This record gives sequence, C-alpha cells and structure tokens, in this order.
Amino acid sequence: MKILLLEWDSFGQEYVAEAFRQNECETEHYPWPFGKQEMRENDTLCRELENRLRNGDVSVVFSLNFFPVAAYACHLCGIRYVSWVYDTPYLLLYSKHIKYETNQVYLFDRSLCEEFRRNGIDRVYYLPMAAPVEIYEKIRADGGRKYRAEISFVGSTYREETQDFSCMLEGISPYAAGYLDAIIGMQKAVYGNFFLDGLLEGKETVLEELRRVCPILRGEDEWESEAWVYANYFLARKLTGIQRVELLDMLSEHFEVKLYTPKGTPELPRVANQGPVDYVSQMPQVFKNTCINLNMTLRSIHDGIPLRAMDIMGCGGFLLTNYQEDFEYWFQPDVDYVYYMDKEDLLYKADYYLGHEEERMQIAANGLRKVKEAHTYGHRIRTILDGLGRME
Repeated sequence: MKILLLEWDSFGQEYVAEAFRQNECETEHYPWPFGKQEMRENDTLCRELENRLRNGDVSVVFSLNFFPVAAYACHLCGIRYVSWVYDTPYLLLYSKHIKYETNQVYLFDRSLCEEFRRNGIDRVYYLPMAAPVEIYEKIRADGGRKYRAEISFVGSTYREETQDFSCMLEGISPYAAGYLDAIIGMQKAVYGNFFLDGLLEGKETVLEELRRVCPILRGEDEWESEAWVYANYFLARKLTGIQRVELLDMLSEHFEVKLYTPKGTPELPRVANQGPVDYVSQMPQVFKNTCINLNMTLRSIHDGIPLRAMDIMGCGGFLLTNYQEDFEYWFQPDVDYVYYMDKEDLLYKADYYLGHEEERMQIAANGLRKVKEAHTYGHRIRTILDGLGRME
C-alpha cells in the first residue's frame, strides 16, 4: 500500500511516517502549503493533487488535520482520504467536503466526534492522541538543575490573545460585557461540561455586539454557528488564559514553579519563566526532571486528552491535570495520573504528591506503562490501517 503524506509543519509528522513504514506501507511526502494557501476552495491546489493521484500508484492520502480541498481531490479520484485531527477548535472540519464517503476522519475528542455524528456526518471516528515512547526512552534525564523543578508547565498563557480580545471588547455595550463576564465565570467553575456556546445561542443582543466589535469571516460552506465560533475561539481562549495565570500564580506562592512559554509573563512574578523549549529535544527533559508536570487544558478541548498529557506520561513524568472525561476510557485516576477539580483541589494534590515521592513515582511509572502498551503512534496507525481494511 502506498500512502501519500501531505507534508506541512505539523506535530508528530515524522512519527506517523515511521509508523506507516513499520507497518510495511510505502510512503511519499507531498508538500502541502497549509498556512500559505486557501484550504477550503482552491482550484489550482485541487487540480495539482488530482493530477498526482491520477497516476494510479497511490492507495491512500493521509494528513494530520483535515483539509477540504484535499478531501475534494480524493473524492474526484475515488481515493481514500484519511485525516487525524489534533487541533480544536478547527474550523476547516465544518465544510461540505467532510461528507464524502471517501473520507476517514479521526478526532481526538470523543464529544466532538459525537457532535458530528449527531449532525449526520458518519465518516468521523474517535482516535486519541499518542506519544512516541520509543523516542522518549532514548532521552535520558540529565539530572541537572536546568530542568529540575517541583512543578512545571509547558504551554501558553494566551496572554496576547486575551489582551487582543479584551481590547476588541472595549467598545461593547455594558449589558453584553456583563453577560460575557457572567458566563465566563460560570464556565470557569466547571470542568467536564462546556456550555459557553449554549449560553450564547439565541442571545441576539450579545451576538450583535460581538459582530460589531469583533467580526468574524466565515467560508460559504461553513455550518457551525456564530455562537460556537465566539465561544470556542474567543471566550474559551480568554478563559484558559485567565485560569492558567490564576493557577500558576497560586501554586507559585507555595512551591517552585517553572513555566516554559515563548512570551514574557510579568503578571507572574514568582514563576520562573524559562522561555520556550524545543518540542523534540528539550520538552522531554522537562517532563523527566520535574516532580509534578501540570496540564491545564485549553477549554475548547471539551473532553479529549491533550497531546501534552500523552507526552508527559509517555516520558515517564508524573501528570497532574484538570478533569477531562476521555481519560476515564483509557487511564485510571490516582493510579496512572491524577486530576484536580478546582483551585483548592489542585493546591492540596500538589502539596500531597510533592510530599509522597514513592507514590508519585509509582503513578508516573504506571502512566508510562499504559501509554507504551496502547498509546504510541504505532498503535494509532495500526488502528487506521485496520479501519481502511474494514472499508474496502
């Protein structure tokens, strides 16, 4: 079987390619200009891919994330298009081209998969993210002071996005501003149930204000609601930024906290901002040398296990995360990982596990074993290939 891989600047691309090769698939990398060209309707790009597929030697086209123009080209040629989506929210999913029978779309958030199926899209399937454990096992913890910490967090505080959105809202009506603050406050207190979009649906007065101060451009074939876009793209990021800063600041009052992020964080004076880390060579060192690796999920990921959480466990790191329902299908809390439900719970569990090293290390070892046994890129690609076999 020959796989045409649409190659762009994505996470995990090299791991996917290697997993295909280990399953005796021939692979060809096809340059894909995501971020440089239109991905919904693009006659030139579609025709170029279609011409390549007409050669007859390609069995399957694969991409990380879904591209409507690629789905259309594969549909025209009668070739299976497989995509594995790791971003959310991801507006390109909401396209008329997702309905083709030639599509095989994998989503890492179970609730998102169920949403699409409720809307009559039956070519979507649930597939969690993975970790390249075989790569991480070759990276030895350096044991030095550079990456050692009681608590570390790798990720953005979304400070810039939050500031930009807040600036946009400066001219909004007092009623709309008060309503948005209220529903963000409600969502802030709840994990495991995302309801911001539902609280915006039908609130025409608030939506009209959002359209006025923060207009959004949508493709002609997009079918998600405006409320969904504002809730998942803007409000969820604002809430995530607020919550991440609040929790990191709280933890830094009691423990040594290191933050790995590209931007400065003057609002977190007690947190040691270490700057960005290289995803391949440095990030595993953080996870391997840190006592507690913190995950604070972007709130637009409603139930899914974030890629960062898989990476932490795949490195043998101890994972302390907010509650996400999808963990329950694969891992056992307090055995393979630990979750918190609110600020007080986070503070208590951070203090407890920093004081119980043997228990903490056993949980980290259990998490690594589970990921190694069932959640590597090899496991995921075999699932995809099995799915291809069933659909032939």
